[in-house]
Order: sequence, then C-alpha cells, then structure tokens
Amino acid sequence: MRESEVALAHAQLSARQLAEGAHGAAFESIASALRLAPGIAPLWAQFSDVIRYFNLRHPVPAPVRELLAKALEHPAVDPGNLVRPITTLALSQTNPLDEPLLLRLLEDVVIRDAALERLITDVRRRMLDQPLPLPVMTAIARQCFNTEYVFDETEEERAKVAAITATDPVSLARVAAYGPANDKTLPSVASEISSVSSKVQAQYEENPYPRWVRTQSVFPPATLADVVKDLFPSLNVHIPSQPGILVAGCGTGQNAIATARRFAGAQVLAVDISRASLAYAQRKTRELGIENIEYRQADILALGGLAERFDLIESSGVLHHLEDPFQGWRVLAALRKPGGLMRIGLYSAAGRRPVARARELIAAEGFKPDAAGIRACRAAIRARADDPLLAAIARNEDFYSMSGCRDLLFHVHEVCFSLPQIEAMIARLGLRFLGFEFPDSGQALARYRARFTDPADLRSWHRFEVEYPETFARMYQFWVT
Repeated sequence: MRESEVALAHAQLSARQLAEGAHGAAFESIASALRLAPGIAPLWAQFSDVIRYFNLRHPVPAPVRELLAKALEHPAVDPGNLVRPITTLALSQTNPLDEPLLLRLLEDVVIRDAALERLITDVRRRMLDQPLPLPVMTAIARQCFNTEYVFDETEEERAKVAAITATDPVSLARVAAYGPANDKTLPSVASEISSVSSKVQAQYEENPYPRWVRTQSVFPPATLADVVKDLFPSLNVHIPSQPGILVAGCGTGQNAIATARRFAGAQVLAVDISRASLAYAQRKTRELGIENIEYRQADILALGGLAERFDLIESSGVLHHLEDPFQGWRVLAALRKPGGLMRIGLYSAAGRRPVARARELIAAEGFKPDAAGIRACRAAIRARADDPLLAAIARNEDFYSMSGCRDLLFHVHEVCFSLPQIEAMIARLGLRFLGFEFPDSGQALARYRARFTDPADLRSWHRFEVEYPETFARMYQFWVT
C-alpha cells in the first residue's frame, strides 16, 4: 500500500476518533498521516480541526511545534483554529511574547483570549516609554489593528501617542498600536430600503463585519453535488457541474470566498447592503486571486428583480437582521432554480440567552454603541465573571474586536427564533428541511442521534435544544430544498 493511502487511512481513523471525543488519539492519528504525506493539503485542514481543542504547555515536543509552524503558514488551514493551542502554549511561558508562533499568529487573526488581551494592553502601554524588540512591537500593532482598537486605553496613553512626531520604525509601531497609520464603485440593485435596513446599513458602513485578516484559502476539491450527497445521501436532486450560487448578505467576503473555494466549478454572486463591507470583500478576493465571485450592493428585500436563478442560495446570519425576516426568506426562495437548495443561518432564542443578558446590562448602564461605550461595556462584562451568562459572552469570539462586539451586543435590529417558528416558516414557504450543519465535527449530531432517530425531525431537535440550550449558541445553520 502506498504511503498516501496509509496516510488517508490514518486521517479517516482520526475523523472517527474526533467524532467520539477521543482528542488525543485523533491528534496522534492525523500527525501520523502528515508524517507520511505532508503534501496532501486536506490533511492540514484536518490537523487544524483536531489541534484547536488542545491547551498546550511549554515545552511541547519538537514534532508538535513543527506541525504547528507549518499549519500556521498553510493555505488549507484557517489560522483561527490555531488560536487556542498557540495562545495556551505562549501563556505557559515566563514571557509569552518570546513565543515566535504567537507573534506570527497575532498578525493574522483576532486573538480571543482575555489573559492575552490583558498582556497586550499592558505591554502596549509600557512600549510607549521603552522600546521593545521591533518584531514584538509590530505584532502588537497588527493585533490592535485587527481588533479595531477595542482594547482599553487611558487619557495618558492617548496624550503620549499624540505627542509622537518621529517616523522611525519604533515610533510608527507605537502609533499604529493605537490607531490606523476606499471605497470602490460597485454595481447595485436600485431600490428603496426600509428604515430598519437603513440603520443596519449604517452600522456596517461604520463597522464592516466580520473582521478577518487571513482564512482558509485551499479546500479539498469537491463539487456541490458531492458535498450535498455526502451530507444528505438519500436526497435525489440534480445539481449541475458549474452551479450558480447566491450568497445573500456576504459582509466582508469571508463566507463568499469559502463558498467559491469549497464548491468546484461554482459561479458565485455575492451581495450585501454595506459598501464598506463589499470593498473589503473585493480587496481580499483580489489578494487571493479568486475569479469566480461577482459582488453587487443590494438590500435582500430588493432582490426579487434579479434575472438570475440559482442552484444554491446561502444566507447565513443575515435574515434575522431584516425588518421582516420571513419576507426576506420568501424573496430568496423565489430565486431558486427548480429543486434548488438553500443554506440558511438564523439566531436561536435559546442559544442567544447570554446576549439577552448582556443587553439588559447595556440598557441598565446606558452604554453607547461607539468605541468608548463598547470598551466600557466590555470592562463591565469582565467585572461580572460570576454571572455565567455574561461569562459566556466574554468567551465569545466576537467579544474581541470592535465590529464583532458591536454586532454581537449592540446590533440595531435582530430577531431570534425557536425551532417551532422555523418549522412553521419552512412549511409556509413550501420548503423541506434537510438537516443541520455543525462547526464541532458532528459531536452535537452524535449526541442527538443517541436520543433520536431522524436528523431531519425539527420537533425532536426542539426537544433536544430544550435540554441542551447551548447547542445552537452560534445560530441554527441548516439546509432546505
């Protein structure tokens, strides 16, 4: 048997072990696969899916460090998956900023760790008075830029930054740690927009979302038909080899880029209401050399005038920000080709309980949705670590950037749903529920299957969510046809 075949067998074993919660065994299996066939790109993506569950401590064995370093640079890896292992590795050392893996990671992601944020905030303050190694100062400045300067700062710090006039690298790094050192012409779908849509648009013009720097840019080659067959083996639907896909509400492009890369041969139309978000999406798309995405500016409620029809319509994390989410869903459903699919993401009322608790705090304290108000709100939430719902907010990845925190806690309009409500909407639209997708390698689905038999039964899923309300903490992410 060839080494590549043995490696793929190890990878399949790792996937089974991970689904069973055997993280250590899953790591050993995928590490063995990579030792045999480091040139198979999907193995690196799988490695990052396994290692993201690990808290590492210094010193780690040299082979593990080597795998982390290679994964950090590999285009098949989402660097966000490496935040937990690299951050815990760095924080276990006397001086975390001596860890080169951490310095590299700071440039590419938003680090979601309260302890590291405290360290960066303290070091940033100290480096105004004493220079540090330039790679450290540059990495801190990049991280502050990535978070949109959400970290706490004092009047004294602002005064010191304002007094800097020199342009040497150290001075520039100091300034860049506290503030940033285009707008493209886009085709649009002309329409009048509602007052709610206007407010949502204004929010995302000020704070484009999501905030990202680098993401997974190489995916295992698979057609949409192959992916759907893998997800839903009993589904009988014709999908062309070059499907047309609409991403409705693409934001800053991360999802549209992933879709364009995930489905071989796809042609993607990505629309969003925010020009600032679309400009960011266009820039990142050009950087990655992606040519199968077209961007347009539009309100979802105005898309009924589109001439195109699509094999797949994705709208994740968008409909619940419309004044009438059901009407938006109706507009999108009408844009499908016969038998076309939809991948929808909606907020769960049960899953968003921590957000509801945080908004009670915001209303009581009168925090404003500006930089000062968001910083004050974050400090207030961190000070209430004994409140389990607020503690959950402090662990949310969006808590660690300005646009993320605003989207999470200060959004101008959002609607949350229950599964019975979603079931009723699906019935009204004449659609059929196919199943959920989960970001946790299927562990939630495995837990569900231990209790219930039909993964497409929304009533059973509702009973399951009542028992496990954190199941859909991010959102309901599901497919219909």
